[in-house]
Amino acid sequence: MCREGILFVLSGPSGAGKGTVLQEVLTRLDNIAVSVSVTTRAPRAGEIDGLHYHFRTHNEFAQMIENGEFLEYVTKFKNRYGTPKSQVEQLLASGKDVILEIETNGATQVRKVFPRAVLIFVTPTNPDELGKRLDKRGSETAESKALRLKIAQRELKCIKYYSYIAINDDLAECTNTTEAIIRAERCRLSRNPELKDKYVNYLKNKQPKE
Repeated sequence: MCREGILFVLSGPSGAGKGTVLQEVLTRLDNIAVSVSVTTRAPRAGEIDGLHYHFRTHNEFAQMIENGEFLEYVTKFKNRYGTPKSQVEQLLASGKDVILEIETNGATQVRKVFPRAVLIFVTPTNPDELGKRLDKRGSETAESKALRLKIAQRELKCIKYYSYIAINDDLAECTNTTEAIIRAERCRLSRNPELKDKYVNYLKNKQPKE
């Protein structure tokens, strides 16, 4: 019987580099999947429905909320994003680990449904670095940058709810940290009761008979 998968949550403010860290980690680990989110925003060039996102209208998204189809959902920059509950539950039940790259508000919702979820917060050592990274993107207006940094301040306050922090001053080092967290969680004895039973039974059988 396969163990139940572990649910990992990766969060961090805009500019923290969590998306890049996630992609690096996925190249190093097996038996781990990324849940495809639902969004109301329009597809960007090259994005494929069902692969990058499930693209839905605002009315369709609202209906999914009413049907209780989301594990978590948030509104950001006038669009909505949500994680399909059934998809995550099916993957976990099959023994596959799942990692969600979501907002801190969404992570709070996940904690209520999956108390054993492992929350990892990605951030640079110096929060001032976030603004510099947004500038390097070259895609932010002064208004959007100011909004993202304002949201980042709120997100940084949520760090106290996370299990781990992965400092991203250096991509390779942050990737190593995140990978190590996942591997360590997989080795928790509480997540592998069949192994504990195996060794306990082995020792029982080795006891001398009276």
